[in-house]
Amino acid sequence: MPTAPRALLLLITLLTMAACASTGDGGTPPQDRPTPSTTPPTPSVTPTPTPSPEPSSPPAPAASASRARPPLSATEPPTMRPPVVKPSPPSDLRQTDLVSGTVTRGGTGPCYGLVAEDGTEYALHGPDAGELRTGSFVTLRITIARARINCGPGLPMSIVSR
Repeated sequence: MPTAPRALLLLITLLTMAACASTGDGGTPPQDRPTPSTTPPTPSVTPTPTPSPEPSSPPAPAASASRARPPLSATEPPTMRPPVVKPSPPSDLRQTDLVSGTVTRGGTGPCYGLVAEDGTEYALHGPDAGELRTGSFVTLRITIARARINCGPGLPMSIVSR
């Protein structure tokens, strides 16, 4: 670096430091500092306060209220309410007394075997059911077994109608 620019840079740095040192407060320019004529005079005599009646409620702290953080929101957050209309039942409900499945033990009766679509095995008794062929797919109306007849393995039920 040439000598002339170094000297100029050194001179600017020294002038800046001298200006800061002359202000006495670390860099505040003299025009921004308060002067003795602008500061308010301090009273030499303190007035005696007059007694006042006690307030009915304690005074609110003004200084802490201004510094305290305000709440994020004065509005309550929304909450889920229960549904107005109750849900409707499924539209594909099956009647509980109907069973569909494959005949596993057939013939002219009165005992039959059936495996329903859901895998449940039934031992069916139906003296008036007629002939059910083994391997055929049928839908039957059934009820709890009326007679205590053993028609083989499975849940004992009685055939009401075909």
